[in-house]
Amino acid sequence: MTFSVASACLPAYSLRYRQGDPRFMGNDKAIAGLRIAYFTEWSPYEETGVLRKLIGQVEAWRELGAEARLFALATRRDEAPALGFADHGDVIGAIHQRALEKYPAARLGYVNKALSVPALRKALRAFAPDVIYYRQNGPWYPGLGSILALAPTAMEINTDEEAEHHLWGAAFNALYRATQGRILDRAAGVVSVTDEIARKYRKLDKPGAVVPNSFWGEAAPLPPTGNTSPAYAFVGSRLNGGESWHGADKIIALARALPDSSFHIVGLAAEDFPNEAIPANVEMHGYKSGDALTEVFARCDVGIGTLALHRKSMEEACPLKVRDYLMRGLPVIIGYVEAEERLNTADYILNIGNTPGNVASHVAEIDAFARRWLGRRVEEDLSFLSRTSKERQRLDFLAGLAARS
Repeated sequence: MTFSVASACLPAYSLRYRQGDPRFMGNDKAIAGLRIAYFTEWSPYEETGVLRKLIGQVEAWRELGAEARLFALATRRDEAPALGFADHGDVIGAIHQRALEKYPAARLGYVNKALSVPALRKALRAFAPDVIYYRQNGPWYPGLGSILALAPTAMEINTDEEAEHHLWGAAFNALYRATQGRILDRAAGVVSVTDEIARKYRKLDKPGAVVPNSFWGEAAPLPPTGNTSPAYAFVGSRLNGGESWHGADKIIALARALPDSSFHIVGLAAEDFPNEAIPANVEMHGYKSGDALTEVFARCDVGIGTLALHRKSMEEACPLKVRDYLMRGLPVIIGYVEAEERLNTADYILNIGNTPGNVASHVAEIDAFARRWLGRRVEEDLSFLSRTSKERQRLDFLAGLAARS
């Protein structure tokens, strides 16, 4: 039977799906044995927050009774994938990473995607999914439509792509604008991480759900630091740079305003701030993950979330780094509307607003908040952020899509 959105009886862009919503047809019986192919172009070789999320989702789906497997379309490498990925899925690629490094201007990553489609299609057919869950990483490429047509496909949307895709250069921007509609046409439904993002896809008139990001593991608060002056943690990415919507450059200015405090910036280096002199109370840690990242958090009293979402004209988010801080018991400073509504009024969250001058105009409040949390960790019940809670919501939606195929 051909999947039909019209016959699905699922809501066309419900802006907030809630567990148990009778409009969503998933149930325990429908979830048991549901075969989900999690398809992504995200590389499984680097230990990133995104990879933790992907693996955590599959683990949760399996725990809840579904049969799920990851299919990562990426260049081949000699080393094993990170974070035990091999226990959760397969890497499919026609070109070795060495070729990309040898010919960096040849855009072989894009070529690899197109050349890998036949092998990916074969692997997916062998798995015989009831539904495909697709996390896109990059623009359309030849053959992608044939992959998404193998089963009803739900796309996960993690950002306002129209606000962000221009950051990747003119060629990417042009290809995205010309071809993104082909991908969306193939989707049977869309899962967004915020209401703001979901609203931008209402025109598709397809089933939709909003499921904010969760913890990737169990909450495990670290012991209090014992610091006499606050220490702040911030996790960024060199991919985005110091002046991106993460707002790392604002932290440099904050460090100058609070010379008695210390600031630990992970994922960035001094060269990512070419127009800044790095203050002595800022320590650049570069890339950290796993236990090394936990060691940085153990030295800190407060986490700093996204501070400059206004730079891509957005208001709402649910950053993975904020979940990482909270998992380890750190209270958090944010500069956006949190998609997880309970966090917007939580005592352990300080929201300084989403404006260009948010940090400069809240230095005293930031300092007072951090000092109030010295010697303490967040000990409230955060089970509403657990991956089991969020992934049950997602499974209900996926079961509803699959049931109407």
